[in-house]
Amino acid sequence: MLKRCLWMIAALGVIWLQCSHDKYPLPSIPSEEDRYQNLNKAVYNLINPILDDQNGYTFRNPSDIYFGVDNFLYVCNTDANQIIMMDAGGTVQGISQFIEHPEAITQNDSLDLLIVNKTNKIYKIDMFVASHNIGSAPIEVVYEQASEPTRQFTGISVYNGFEYYVTVIEPQDSSSNYVEFSFIYDFYANHTLKGKLPFEVNGTALFSTILPTAVVSLRELYLDISSRENTIQFMFTHTGRTSLLENAYKFQHIATRIFEGQEVLTPNTSFIGTDIYAVDKFWNLEDLAIDRNGFVFLVDAGRSVADSLSGRPLPGFYRFAGSSGKQLQSVLGVGNGPKQFNNPKGIAVTPLLEEQIVYIADSGNNRIMRFQLSTQ
Repeated sequence: MLKRCLWMIAALGVIWLQCSHDKYPLPSIPSEEDRYQNLNKAVYNLINPILDDQNGYTFRNPSDIYFGVDNFLYVCNTDANQIIMMDAGGTVQGISQFIEHPEAITQNDSLDLLIVNKTNKIYKIDMFVASHNIGSAPIEVVYEQASEPTRQFTGISVYNGFEYYVTVIEPQDSSSNYVEFSFIYDFYANHTLKGKLPFEVNGTALFSTILPTAVVSLRELYLDISSRENTIQFMFTHTGRTSLLENAYKFQHIATRIFEGQEVLTPNTSFIGTDIYAVDKFWNLEDLAIDRNGFVFLVDAGRSVADSLSGRPLPGFYRFAGSSGKQLQSVLGVGNGPKQFNNPKGIAVTPLLEEQIVYIADSGNNRIMRFQLSTQ
């Protein structure tokens, strides 16, 4: 009996030793480019009809478009002095009361719409009190920087549910010089100004801005009524160019680090050398969007129709991998035909990759164009 037990123990030991040498590789998480089939081969197909005068729409220099927390589209119909509310398919659901030249729009977790219009004011449209009827929703000024009447607020984005960032330009004009100082403001949820973010004013590298055009919080990655993911990180675009200065990084991602137990903002330098930080790639970035998978979308006003033969970048939009900064797709062209643009200023995307739609406010052509991602 003892011999049999010893033999069984020895046999098990041999088996264990044999198995111990069968080392299998641990599973690895693929990059986002590899997680989706044929991602790099995907193309954007134009959805017809184009939302323009010929098809019953009355867009007049639409400057921003936003896919809201409530899954409605909101368009700043700038020269018509109104916000147009649409469903994801482009059907108009309502039109706001008068709001002078709205330029940029966002939405907080109470479904309030927050709007700036290149003045020193911030407006709120209270959708809840009007039972989501934008036509009867009250509009009020929730902030006015009376001490700085020449300030121009150009972009706005909510973070942490209710706080928000605002991009700011301050023109300084004299008979001998013209300079524009640029900032990014940080606001409390009650619309009180916290102050300027610690950016270098008119700097020519990361963590500085020259003539900012748009800002998007990374809250958009988790934008859902049920989500309470909090982050102070954000991305922004700027023209990055005056007659005296030029900033090579027209798009910037502002990340965070821990300093003395506090989360503080810091420039994301990991994109240096990648497509999204490429020098001379863009001419005039106007807006940006991100989806739930972290893909980054940029719209560039590009060169104008008048200088269509120049070497400046073409107008249109791009999509980049959010983790690597690699360009995946672009749709570029100047003019008023299909897949052509004239000073596009706004971009929005549906949040999920499946049957994703990109919406472009093609301002110079007074229309909204829709593009659907196809991997077929």
